[in-house]
Amino acid sequence: MKDREKDSPPGDAVEEAPPGKEVAEEPAGGVEPGGGDDAAQLKSQLAYLAAEFDNFRKRVAREREAQAAFGNERLLLAVLPFLDNLERAMGQEGASAEALLSGVRMTYDQFLSELRKFGLVQLPAQGGTFDPSLHEAIASVPWAGKPGGTILAEARKGYLLHGRLLRPAQVTVAAEPPGDGADASAGSEQ
Repeated sequence: MKDREKDSPPGDAVEEAPPGKEVAEEPAGGVEPGGGDDAAQLKSQLAYLAAEFDNFRKRVAREREAQAAFGNERLLLAVLPFLDNLERAMGQEGASAEALLSGVRMTYDQFLSELRKFGLVQLPAQGGTFDPSLHEAIASVPWAGKPGGTILAEARKGYLLHGRLLRPAQVTVAAEPPGDGADASAGSEQ
């Protein structure tokens, strides 16, 4: 029995070619004879797509480099007027200290206002309660007039950028005075 006869369902008649004549069978995959042109066309399309993808990858890399180099352009353009104001203040020869200080304060307030447009917010710290997720304690001072964990002083301001911590505030925190905490714990044990 031939392989064709084995694979065909029972009851189907399989025609056999007369001796000396061959039956043309369909090539596997449904590709017609003379399909070399199709293969060449697919190969050409594949090469074209590969080149297009390579160009796309290079273009995206160039755009990413440009964005990294010039991404802060808006911010820097917003900052330049403050540099101009500070340079003008430094150029004032006969100005009084109060006038210079007033000008610096105005420039500082204007600068903070401009940075808020970019999502920068100062963290209020002094007088508040210590929060380790927002503050960095650089000192703990026993203080009788304040409850433990109260922020007494701020050494460096903290900032949020679009609601995410950019830099924690460095603060000095009030601690329970040694005599108060020991007396209270000793009194509760008796």
